[in-house]
Amino acid sequence: MKLKIMAAILVSSVCWYLSNGLHGDYWFLLWIAPVPILLLSFKMSAKNSFLMGFLTYFLGRLCWFSWLADVVSLVPTIIFLVILSLIFAFIIIGTRSVVIKTHAWYAVFAYPLFFCLFEWLLITFSPHGTAFSIAYSQMNVLPFIQVASITGILGITFLVSLAPSAIALGWHFRKEKIKLLLSTGTPLLLLLFILIYGFFRLSTIPESDTISVGMVVLDENTHFMNIEDAESNLQHTKNYIQEIDKLAERGATLIVLPERAFNIRPETDSVIMGMLRSSAKKHHIGIVAGYTNYLSEKAHNSALAINEQGQVVTNYHKAKLIMGLEDQFTPGDTIGIHTFLDHQMGTAICKDLDFPDYISSYGKNKVDFVCIPAWDFVVDDWLHSRMAILRGVENGFSEVRTARLGRLTISDPYGRILAEANASHGKLTTLVGDMPINSVPTFYATYGDWFGTLILLMSVILLLKTIFKRQQTK
Repeated sequence: MKLKIMAAILVSSVCWYLSNGLHGDYWFLLWIAPVPILLLSFKMSAKNSFLMGFLTYFLGRLCWFSWLADVVSLVPTIIFLVILSLIFAFIIIGTRSVVIKTHAWYAVFAYPLFFCLFEWLLITFSPHGTAFSIAYSQMNVLPFIQVASITGILGITFLVSLAPSAIALGWHFRKEKIKLLLSTGTPLLLLLFILIYGFFRLSTIPESDTISVGMVVLDENTHFMNIEDAESNLQHTKNYIQEIDKLAERGATLIVLPERAFNIRPETDSVIMGMLRSSAKKHHIGIVAGYTNYLSEKAHNSALAINEQGQVVTNYHKAKLIMGLEDQFTPGDTIGIHTFLDHQMGTAICKDLDFPDYISSYGKNKVDFVCIPAWDFVVDDWLHSRMAILRGVENGFSEVRTARLGRLTISDPYGRILAEANASHGKLTTLVGDMPINSVPTFYATYGDWFGTLILLMSVILLLKTIFKRQQTK
């Protein structure tokens, strides 16, 4: 048995490690990662199942260790990984309890329900939103992620957790034909339905108007300067204006700069604003520019949206700040929406897109596209760009995202990457591409997080049913 336990921990943790990394590699391994642990837990004590689940998940989550340590330091990283692993261990023994005590085919839903419940609580209460969801590992599987247009992100988590549960329960009930058929056939039909829906949605994409979008990130070293050095800050802004001019000459109608591209203080306000407004009016283009806002006593991480007439139509303040790294800023409390070329346009900043409930406000206002100044951490360039792109699938809008030390991406409401460049190397990077500007109505945008509420309700029902079954057998 010890050899089986060691083999199960090794196989499962390797699958978690490879499939849940920062670049979407080996996504398919997530569909089998929990299987060995689930199978053994049905035959082991609760204590041993708990220890096995904890160790497996801790080892698997080490794929994020170096990145988290760089962002939040060593001790908080270890604490966070321990907490995540403890929760996973509780999910395993909760699933074990349902399977053993009910001995029913519907126990196949225990693991996906409990895992989704954990993610729903994390999304609802964590200051990091959906950042640690396993759903993002599937972003390269376009037909599969279309379910987010109905359920939001939790639909992906549920399905990718249902598959390994079906495998484990199928083997557990291999000698009981009816239970075997129901515990494997029901999930299979559900997965097939979702894939058919995904392929159908992708095959019926309507034609859409497009606009040419330009993005630019200057060399990262040029962004760091004394905020009180007006001359250096003005020259830095001029360097961005020169790149804006070049992008306009290449045909860009809308140009998006990254998060905190430059600093604006009272003494430089009129000059910098004048340069941006003049460039927009001169080329008859829209400009969205992230900037560090020191214009009042309360500093903000902000983004300006300037229309083709050179008018400032939005001065948006980032609402979701990174705890510990952006404590100097005051969060905004208003979404950024205005009209550009007769279309509803949204403006949000980087981490705002980690929070589906917040971004759903843009979907409810039927924006056609969202411009996103961003700033990533090099190694998470793929992951953080795809996190933002999933908000577009959920709410049915296109996105243009310009990230310092990250990816420059143009995506459509179906999660397709229409143009992409990588600025994670810290060098000057530009990109021009066409972006669809017609929104696509989605069930999620209309009804919000209905699936999270359903997950909570079904989890409670399953637990009560398990308790009732236990009392009946006493």
